[in-house]
Amino acid sequence: MSSASLRGSLSNFARLGLVLALGGAFALPSPAAAAPAPAPTKGKAKKGELDFDLPIQEFTLSNGLRVYVVEDHSTPAFNLTLHYDVGARDEEKGRTGFAHLFEHMMFEGSANVPPMGNLTYVQRVGGNNNAGTSWDSTVYYDNLPSQYLDMGLWLESDRLRSLEITDENFENQRKNVKEEKAMRMDNVPYAGAFMNFLSTAWAGSGYDHPPIGSLEDLNAAVTADVKAFFDKYYTPNNVVLVIVGDVNFADVRTKVEKYFGDIARGPERQASPPTNIDKSKPLEQVVTDPLAQQAIYAIGWHTVGETHPDRYALDLLGNILLVGDSARIPKILQDEKKLVAFTGGSHFSLKEAGLVFMQAMPLPSTKFDDIKQVVRDEVEKVQKKGITKKELEKAINAQLMGTVRTLATNQGRANAIASGVVNHGDPKFVLTELQKYQEVTPKDIKRVANEYLGPNWLTLDIQPGAGK
Repeated sequence: MSSASLRGSLSNFARLGLVLALGGAFALPSPAAAAPAPAPTKGKAKKGELDFDLPIQEFTLSNGLRVYVVEDHSTPAFNLTLHYDVGARDEEKGRTGFAHLFEHMMFEGSANVPPMGNLTYVQRVGGNNNAGTSWDSTVYYDNLPSQYLDMGLWLESDRLRSLEITDENFENQRKNVKEEKAMRMDNVPYAGAFMNFLSTAWAGSGYDHPPIGSLEDLNAAVTADVKAFFDKYYTPNNVVLVIVGDVNFADVRTKVEKYFGDIARGPERQASPPTNIDKSKPLEQVVTDPLAQQAIYAIGWHTVGETHPDRYALDLLGNILLVGDSARIPKILQDEKKLVAFTGGSHFSLKEAGLVFMQAMPLPSTKFDDIKQVVRDEVEKVQKKGITKKELEKAINAQLMGTVRTLATNQGRANAIASGVVNHGDPKFVLTELQKYQEVTPKDIKRVANEYLGPNWLTLDIQPGAGK
């Protein structure tokens, strides 16, 4: 089973794009005993031209499983998403890659489901499913026709209750992970260099290694290590279950209790180790890539994590400077000075780490210093003169349209609700986030540009060549 999130990240590295890694650790609320169904929680975007409504109904089982439901009968289908609060950031030194390994192991079969049965059963009824691992979380999802709610819940509960963690299954998936790493990282231009760059930038934290882990750690692991990881993190009280689509809340509640209610509560989730990234020094890397056909340059700055209040202004600053051909830096590099074939970037954040990051493919005569000078000039303009209200309005509108696209599908809504719970303790954070963006002022943009886009640049120069 391949990693959806990692696959997306690596393929985008090949196209010089970076994908946000969603999810993260969150202090779990105390579980609530079974109670009458609460009234739906409604979240609305308070400002802007569009008025969103996201009616969420929720309950918590006695074993700690938190469940969120959005009824939408517009199409005869639903999405079922399970967001486990575990990612690469939670792995121990010398035991990296376990979170991603379990994304594979979860398809190896359980007490009542044969190997790969979770895939084949869903596909046989016209549905689809997959999974993805990031630095902060592991997510599984199923898209199914309405009449297969029982099947979806049964499949997911059976592997949570009784996953087959045997020597044979572990060896099968260890081999598959090695093959995936070879195919999606080792043999993809630029991917290894970018991942190593990020790991170095985030040294001293749980983000100092890619989600796929290292072959050395994977080779050193034994089945008992893998089983201990599963018992620690794959528990009802460490997962959020979201169902969005053509379902009935009362029916969902009865069936979730039926399939998940007798699964034992696991150990209480301990807080992840504190993130301790040294942001006081610049980072400069020059590497060769035998798979690369031409050079790639990248520039970044350390910023903040997902829950930091400055994140919203930094997102908008990244949009103004880097997102789209009409953004300040691409417009100059591509259209006016014609220094690059293409360029782009954004601000992206994990739970407790973030970067404003850009990458560019230079034209043959362009030097890295030429690009650096354009970037330096545009950043200094924002730091000294700020931005216009029109630029800010455009950036906020871009966030709004991103939210529209997210809420357009059952899967998009389910993932947004789950990550809102895990990251922010707020199932409707996808909507309350819009208010945060709308509250950002030009003064805020200027302040974060001065505070975060300082002289400690993170630069990566990838040159084609055989390497050392």
